[in-house]
Amino acid sequence: MPFRIELLRPSSLATNHKERWSEIQTAEPALDSPYFRPEFTQAVAQVRRDVEVAVILDGSDAVGFFPFQRGPLNIGKPVGGKMSDYHGVIARGTTQIDAAELLRACRLAGWDFDHLVTAQTSFEPFVTVHGESPYLDLSQGFESYSAQRRAAGSGELKEVARKLRKCEREQGEITCEMDCVDGALLEILIHWKSAQYRQNGLADIFAFPWTAALLRNIHRTRNGKFSGLLTVLRLGNRPISIMFSMRSVSVVHSWIFAYDKELAQYSPGSILLLKMAEAAQEHGISKIDLGKGTERYKLSLGSAATPVWEGTVGRSSPALWLRTGWRTARDWVSRSPLAEVSKVPARAIQPLREWLSLH
Repeated sequence: MPFRIELLRPSSLATNHKERWSEIQTAEPALDSPYFRPEFTQAVAQVRRDVEVAVILDGSDAVGFFPFQRGPLNIGKPVGGKMSDYHGVIARGTTQIDAAELLRACRLAGWDFDHLVTAQTSFEPFVTVHGESPYLDLSQGFESYSAQRRAAGSGELKEVARKLRKCEREQGEITCEMDCVDGALLEILIHWKSAQYRQNGLADIFAFPWTAALLRNIHRTRNGKFSGLLTVLRLGNRPISIMFSMRSVSVVHSWIFAYDKELAQYSPGSILLLKMAEAAQEHGISKIDLGKGTERYKLSLGSAATPVWEGTVGRSSPALWLRTGWRTARDWVSRSPLAEVSKVPARAIQPLREWLSLH
């Protein structure tokens, strides 16, 4: 690789580095997610001590940035770990970067990825699993999005609208605040989500103090290119569904999402998304990314999807063999007749894997 690598802490990035990072992210469509903003990496670095940035230099010019967390045995993972829904190298598509050489220059034995944008083709040899991140394409407005969903045979929007009318008829008026600055509502969301994780037998991400601190920091961050976005659906004065997202210019990424279980019959989470979609154009939003997953609401409300890759890049080692082997076996089993049988043992070890990814 004909580039020089300089390893820095995010707090040591010079103003010209941050400006160049922002320039690249804004100009590259594949990097439109707020996860690729320098502010996200800096926010994680404020609550964790293991975040580094590889500044990729061509002579004295910065042509790329590779943020990562350095774990035990120099195994790297994306900034934010399990909290990261997109990651990769921030560089123009025409910049050719050798993935293995990059890791050597970063003194990493390996780097795990599970939401890598597929435009970063130098990582393709290391991919073991292909996935998708569904999103609402609102670039032509809500009516165009709605027509696309109907043409695709989805009746979900009509069903959500029916439940909204039913809820208002039986319970009272529903309102939606797109951008709530009240930190108390964020605390309610964290409480709801924490209870949901425990109820479902999953690792509670908020058992780690840095995760809630990260959300609070981002909620307070507001500039023209990156901000936190707390959206609240209310029944009268009562919050019944809350979503915390990140925003990068016109792109919103749904991050933490929960609702009042007492009103589950009305699907308050889907109503909130419907309200967001209807108001998107007014707020300059062209895309609402729902994150990777096969949950019903993502598949039925999403009108497009971003392909993502999962895998491990690095030098051969027992740790990396185990990681790669786990992913390959998991993907094969999920597509085989053993899929149903495998769900129980997979659920049993999932909390431990989630815990390790957040530690």
